[in-house]
Amino acid sequence: MLPTAPRFELQDLHGKNYSLKSMLGKIIWLEFWVTWCPACQQTLPRKNLLYRSYNHPSLCFLTINVTGREAEPERVQTFAQQMGYQFPILKDQGCETYDAYGITSVPASVLINQQGEIHGIYDETTPITDIIQQVGKLLSSV
Repeated sequence: MLPTAPRFELQDLHGKNYSLKSMLGKIIWLEFWVTWCPACQQTLPRKNLLYRSYNHPSLCFLTINVTGREAEPERVQTFAQQMGYQFPILKDQGCETYDAYGITSVPASVLINQQGEIHGIYDETTPITDIIQQVGKLLSSV
């Protein structure tokens, strides 16, 4: 049996609310990151491209900026605009969601199945192709 994903309710950079509860029934890809992280800066443009090309009604891709690990959290929106990110960027409440998921480094990806269970947690050493393969497995069961 897989562990239940910790519930969260967070706002994006524009004030829109997102909650795990409202997304249950979909496959959820959460991406934890911060602006100063070199590995995040390397992988987020590829994940932005992936976000723009993945058009599946059963997949929800969200990023969570770990504001508690940012030197200047107010800079995140400007950074995201400069980088051209189009994916939703949620603001963690300090490190609350980051800690609840047991994340210890960024970037980190969490896949949550349709039942709200954690399918897998992947750190910066996991190739993006492996995560995409896991997403494919989850989508094939939809």
